[in-house]
Amino acid sequence: MSAILPRKVTGYSDISEQVLSEKSIIRSISNLSVQGSPGTTAVSVFVNALATVATYTPGSGVSKTEDTSAYVTLNNLKEIAVNEILDGYTQETAPADIIASRFAGAVEGIGESIDTVCLAAVVAGGTELVAAAGAEPTAALMYGKILALKKALDNAKAPRTGRSLIVDPDREALLLDTDSKIILNTGGERANNILNEGWIGRVAGFDVYSTTLLPAATNIIAMQKRGFAFKDNWKIEPRLQSLDGSGTFIGDSAIQARYAYNYGAVRATLIQVDNGRA
Repeated sequence: MSAILPRKVTGYSDISEQVLSEKSIIRSISNLSVQGSPGTTAVSVFVNALATVATYTPGSGVSKTEDTSAYVTLNNLKEIAVNEILDGYTQETAPADIIASRFAGAVEGIGESIDTVCLAAVVAGGTELVAAAGAEPTAALMYGKILALKKALDNAKAPRTGRSLIVDPDREALLLDTDSKIILNTGGERANNILNEGWIGRVAGFDVYSTTLLPAATNIIAMQKRGFAFKDNWKIEPRLQSLDGSGTFIGDSAIQARYAYNYGAVRATLIQVDNGRA
């Protein structure tokens, strides 16, 4: 990491973006093609509809139809911030680089906050798959539940690419249990992300992610990224702000950052949720 300057960390934006993307899964599972600044109240995402097809009759042609594609507006602007005081004496005497570690902690905390809010919105804006609900899943039931969720996405004409399956650690353990008869594909270019991005492999056309931040009573989310849109940006990048001379703090500083994001479900059928618990 570059040297820390009095007000800002040189080159830290690249590092902080990397840490956030590794600790947070929301970017990996969402449509990021959103227009507008995340710092404004509303942003928009284009939802493309199929064209209407009709029989052509030579001599009379075919009737004109309207394009039903449209922009969907997202009005869920949130701004979050970190403003954490660092004792000046501790900065000077700590055996490790406490400033760098607190920058990482600030960014990771922002990522956790974002995922908590957005995963709740994914579930609320999705479609509960009744056929997959019921008793709390066992290892033996996991593959059947995954196939039911896959079938629902197939019937919704969800693209086969860009599909994600999100589970919590308890459901991950069931999925990895030998009784599930599931073998995850953990090879390819995503293999290096197993430990640092929540990605644990692929099954049935899904990239599988594990997170502790699923809403209570949610077993599995199966989605295609066109179903949920997300836009984010630093308004104030992480920086070290001196508090010396404030009249109150002597030799202290603060880790500060300000972040804005906008989000929302745009196609409920492309988000299939199993909420069944005993």
